[in-house]
Amino acid sequence: MGPVELVFGLLVVIFAAIGVVRGYARELGITTMLLLALFVIEFTDENMGPLLSRALEFIAGRNLADQATAKALIYAGFLTLIVFISYQGITLTFPGAGKSFAYSLGAGLLNGYLYSGSMWWYLGNANYPFVNISENYSAIYKLAWELLPPHILPWYYVIGLAVFMLIMRVLK
Repeated sequence: MGPVELVFGLLVVIFAAIGVVRGYARELGITTMLLLALFVIEFTDENMGPLLSRALEFIAGRNLADQATAKALIYAGFLTLIVFISYQGITLTFPGAGKSFAYSLGAGLLNGYLYSGSMWWYLGNANYPFVNISENYSAIYKLAWELLPPHILPWYYVIGLAVFMLIMRVLK
């Protein structure tokens, strides 16, 4: 298997292509939903530790590795569900023509970074469940790991960004 960072980098490129096709006005709505989903995950993880631990013990048993796997899969599933729902049907759309190539590419890259980076973080913290990955990580992996969204954006920054995005959506 190839480097882990290549898989997640490819996801960012796919989101960038989707962003160019859909336009930045629609992609910024996805960004807002991703930020809100990350807020829910990070806030729950940080502020509801004892309750979360009991729930994970109930779901996965007393084994800490199984609990980490369950937690990663729940977080990854929730984030994927939000992204899936956000891309379907009528979406939160921001004002503007929405067809600027540079803005659309940037919004797609941002969404790819938020989604792919968060998935990488959650699955990596659980030691990549169900996949045999060597722990001989490259320098690129180690650098990218330090820049993943859940690592650099605590919940209070994420909710601040989400509120800012919602305010920008309402302003005309």
